[in-house]
Amino acid sequence: MTERIRLHASAFAAHCFMNRGPYHRLMSLPDTPTAPRFLLANGGRTVFVDTEGGMCLLHPERLNALDPIRTPFPGDITNAVLLGDNLLISTWVEREISLARLAALDLNQPIEDGVELPDLRAAIESGKIDHYHVSGAKWSHILDAEPLALCTYKDDLIFCTHHRGIYRVTATSEEVWRRNPIEWDSLVDLPDGEVIVELVTSDDSIWAFSLGGGWAEINATDGSVLRSGILQLKSKINRVWSSGTGVWLFGLSHNRMVYWDPADDSILIENVQGPIQDAVYQDGIWSITGWREDIVWSPVGVPSLSSSARSEIGHSIVNRGEDGLWVLDNRGQWTPFGTCLN
Repeated sequence: MTERIRLHASAFAAHCFMNRGPYHRLMSLPDTPTAPRFLLANGGRTVFVDTEGGMCLLHPERLNALDPIRTPFPGDITNAVLLGDNLLISTWVEREISLARLAALDLNQPIEDGVELPDLRAAIESGKIDHYHVSGAKWSHILDAEPLALCTYKDDLIFCTHHRGIYRVTATSEEVWRRNPIEWDSLVDLPDGEVIVELVTSDDSIWAFSLGGGWAEINATDGSVLRSGILQLKSKINRVWSSGTGVWLFGLSHNRMVYWDPADDSILIENVQGPIQDAVYQDGIWSITGWREDIVWSPVGVPSLSSSARSEIGHSIVNRGEDGLWVLDNRGQWTPFGTCLN
């Protein structure tokens, strides 16, 4: 494990100043309607998804809710991505009745409330559960295995399900290819070690990462595995972020995070206060938010790390241009990144 090097507070302040404009203390942003699960932005669209399966559109700049929260289907929204200009593709999982759906919503149309959980329970008893789908969806599919991860490649969707494999489909849900689950021989005996936790697009490849540290680079054209390996991390991989330059950041169990460069297979590990929730990369520096702290980490060259305390758990980081980086916390409130210095 690398030694943590604490920057002087002024160094952290300099980084934060470069990431937000001179008037950041005078502005404020409205709270989100409910506690956040996902915050998705793509061009002129910003979609808010809460922890209860509700969603609405936000104004792309002011970030106020444009519509009331709607719930198109019962259960948790476990994955969500924006595809193209207008499609929201999500997975819904209702564990109480072992039900899952994969569906696409056209954001040019109003988001609708859908069926409620008591109706689904009654449908199970009457044998009509397959008749119920996500309300207002352009298409909605029944899944017979738990959905694990989603990502987009060009105008298509990549997704994987537990023990079923990885699929590429078009925006209209036509299959392009499917492949069997990726196997890592050394992870076979590790419980859930081969379970995919993230799919990430990088150039013309899809990268898959498993709970036990397995990784694979997949050809996006045909689904073949280009290369694969296992990271010896002694912790579970929970989250993955791509720098866009070939290096990666992982959020691990046991309050740890990892920088990985596949070019030379170098790994740097740091302890943190708790799970990290979001990260953005710019000019060799990771800006990270998580368990009551914002972190600035520069792993390259002489590694340096500094943290800033926050009163709540950081959830999402948004780059607001001249106003810099802002953090949405678990209560649905916004604050500038790195406001309170240690």
